[in-house]
Amino acid sequence: MSVYETAYLSLAVPLSGDLLSVQRDICRRYALLPRSEVHLTLAFFGENTARRLADLAVALLDDLPSWELARVGIDGLGGAYELTGGLELIGNEAPGDLNACPRVLWLAATASDELSAFRGRAIEAASRVGVNTAAVGQDFFPHLTLGSAGPADRGNWDLWDVHTVPKRATIDPRLSLKTLRASKLHLTDVSIHPDSVHLLLAFPA
Repeated sequence: MSVYETAYLSLAVPLSGDLLSVQRDICRRYALLPRSEVHLTLAFFGENTARRLADLAVALLDDLPSWELARVGIDGLGGAYELTGGLELIGNEAPGDLNACPRVLWLAATASDELSAFRGRAIEAASRVGVNTAAVGQDFFPHLTLGSAGPADRGNWDLWDVHTVPKRATIDPRLSLKTLRASKLHLTDVSIHPDSVHLLLAFPA
């Protein structure tokens, strides 16, 4: 039986143009390892069988959102870093002061009514068809992770992330980037993204 260990529902966002420029600038300033692809996770399902994900895809195909979902509003830049004893949101700290800390930065996205409503319907559909939803958090802070890093002498920081902080805009720098456009809505897995387990909706460019 085929099993996906890190399955999730997301909007894939092309890493090009203004987004790529912003990512390069932020990763240079904060000495981050850039993500090779960028997405907005709607729901993380974790370990599920291929059969269950296929059932979910069928259920979602009967309840797809409008193309308006492709428009992703950007509220600003956010980030977090790890200190002994816990996590801190990045605010006015100088980038160089964080070089010894594990850290991750993201673009905070707008939680539009369309986005939140479809997420809710998708989670309900997942429960109906038996998809494991134990890993789905109640709080929803839509975001696009740009990159992460940590002390060079220990650990692998390529995909380091945090999941217990509100991923909002916490850093002051003004961004010229106000909106992005997703290329597709899909079910995927960390092991294969940006490829799809099931493509649900391809948005026109």
